[in-house]
Amino acid sequence: MPHISFTACVALTPAGGRNRNRLRPASFGVADLRLTTPGGMSSRCHLPPPFRAPGGGEDGFYFAPEVEPVELVYRLGNDAGLARSGKLELFTRYRKAPLWSRELSAEEVAEGEHRVRWDGRVSKCDAFPDGVVTVEHSPYKLKLTLEGSGWGECPVAWTYFHVLVDGLELELGDARALAQKKDREVTEALKKLPAPGEKAEVRLVSNVFKTVTSEMGNDTDFRQYRATWGNGPGIPIFARAWVKDSAGRRVDAPKALGRVRFLWDWEDVTEDLSVHTPHARAFLEQALNRQCSASRPTGDNAHRDVGGKRGLPSSAVFPKQTGYAPQGTPRDSVFPFRVVPCNQRKWAAFSEAWTSGAYAGRTGVLFQPSRIAGDAWRVTVQLAYERRKDGAVALDIEDAAPLPAAVRATTGVFETWREVHISRAIRKHAGIAGFSLAGVQAHFECAFLRLVDRSGGVTDIPAAEYNARIAAAVKKHDSWLVRAAVDPAVDQHAEGDHAITFRTYEEFLTEVKRLKRCDDAALPQLLEATSERPALVLETAYNLQCKDWAKELLVKAFDEGPRGVPGILLLQFSGLYNLERLPGGLSVNGFSKEFPSRDRTRCAVFQCGAANNYAGNANSLEQTIAHELGHQLFLPHAPFPVQRVPIGARAALHDRNGSDCLMGYDYSTERRLCGLCILRLRGWNSTLLNSDGSRNAHP
Repeated sequence: MPHISFTACVALTPAGGRNRNRLRPASFGVADLRLTTPGGMSSRCHLPPPFRAPGGGEDGFYFAPEVEPVELVYRLGNDAGLARSGKLELFTRYRKAPLWSRELSAEEVAEGEHRVRWDGRVSKCDAFPDGVVTVEHSPYKLKLTLEGSGWGECPVAWTYFHVLVDGLELELGDARALAQKKDREVTEALKKLPAPGEKAEVRLVSNVFKTVTSEMGNDTDFRQYRATWGNGPGIPIFARAWVKDSAGRRVDAPKALGRVRFLWDWEDVTEDLSVHTPHARAFLEQALNRQCSASRPTGDNAHRDVGGKRGLPSSAVFPKQTGYAPQGTPRDSVFPFRVVPCNQRKWAAFSEAWTSGAYAGRTGVLFQPSRIAGDAWRVTVQLAYERRKDGAVALDIEDAAPLPAAVRATTGVFETWREVHISRAIRKHAGIAGFSLAGVQAHFECAFLRLVDRSGGVTDIPAAEYNARIAAAVKKHDSWLVRAAVDPAVDQHAEGDHAITFRTYEEFLTEVKRLKRCDDAALPQLLEATSERPALVLETAYNLQCKDWAKELLVKAFDEGPRGVPGILLLQFSGLYNLERLPGGLSVNGFSKEFPSRDRTRCAVFQCGAANNYAGNANSLEQTIAHELGHQLFLPHAPFPVQRVPIGARAALHDRNGSDCLMGYDYSTERRLCGLCILRLRGWNSTLLNSDGSRNAHP
């Protein structure tokens, strides 16, 4: 306390009393010692037995160091000048040695009352790195001891005071402290922290699509999503700590925080499954009940073994941070605060505050929830537990006693969502029936996947652009038969609402003979079957083959490779090709197919069904588009209905009881995603799930 100045001492007060004609030996002692405020608050004086201390004051006295001056008041008896030295010492209840001490001068031990203005400043030392008494060591015992010759009637007195944190206010941290651009974008999209009672979606943009059909049957989706978002996004959460002044008001006194630690914890928020169909709900209940009672913290967030963070121990949600020394201008892309994990409560962490600089009075953590969509979190911060009840240093919160006036703050709920974009929506003509985007989106919201329209609305493709794209796709096709099947003189845009116009079979044969300069006898050899297609010696086979050629031409025509905007390209037609109603032809309501460029960030979904395609059953255009988008998001066909199992169905990758799965072809009922599809879209590792939901529960 080197800044205590005794130049303001008042006149000494005589230590006499009424003369009772008795001889009194000369002595010295402390009659009173306390801290006071201009508002009349004071600490209580304590004297050793059998001496009676003066009344008044409180042991719970507190003030805000650095910003609030108080008076140190002490009264000494030293009429004969026997007390030659004195010492002020500052103790905490957790150690016997003083944190700080200071010798008093001869003037400072003179008889009488002394009043000294003080704002909590002391000399800088290990306990007080900023030269201010702090929350870290509170409560304090301030002790005054006199030494001299003769009789020390009461040579010691002490008083207690506190430095208290009055409250913590949570706020969304500075995105500039994050190293990765994608984390900054997540933070900026949040805009603010959810308050208690509110929910915020942590949106993870994940335009990640299959590039080959076989990826629907393995764990490519899990591995690619993991590669995109790793251990989860980094979200900076800061806490502003306020100090309480003697009037009970919150004040900004950052240096008074010292090196006090703050404990950050999280809890799992139980998922509401009531929105799902009965089959999906049953499957999810069993899968979410994965070691719920054994993990710490308990809950139903995704377990570690399927890609989440909950477990025993849970994976780091507040990863370790080195931090750096306070400075006026924060460093870009570096987290400012030191964060260390708890020793026993391994899912929690401690942080320290800045006492100066740009973030003075603040502390914080990098909150890293899991990437698994649907996982929900609530974050809490409070003053850390520092000491055991016996006074020893606590290793962790479990065996510690709380600091006086401990405070805490809690966020609302963070809920992880995936976000997939519709990059462009195109229709061939204005007369083509549209669909309800909200209806398509609803199919994926049950899997915590937001289908976000970034297209700006459906646009009609200009005739010149459409014709040029189709012509280029025909020219680049590997098979000369495709070039024989499409007449370059035909205006593809003007021919109708369907996507591709092919030559009739007779016209096709004529063109083959012209190109190959052959007669009818040579046609069977030219049109024989290959590994890529069946023989085209019959009109029915040709009319069916044109369906596949139409799909190939469309994806070639609209494949923009690395130049394209990430997301889903939606193309709308009424009919796929002109021959689909002829013998052998086949109409389709929609389809999805990988781009030849194998660009994993882009995909295309095509609407082809006319309005009358959806008459007489429970199927809808919205279900068709959602079904095809499900394929691009790695979902294979479901094996329903059992009497007409779709090509490529994978029974092991669907809830065996989910006969109404969106990825099946049972049009007798409204189709929605089954439980296994939902978990796969959420980012779970499907290789660890069983189609028999009862086998996924591991209490």
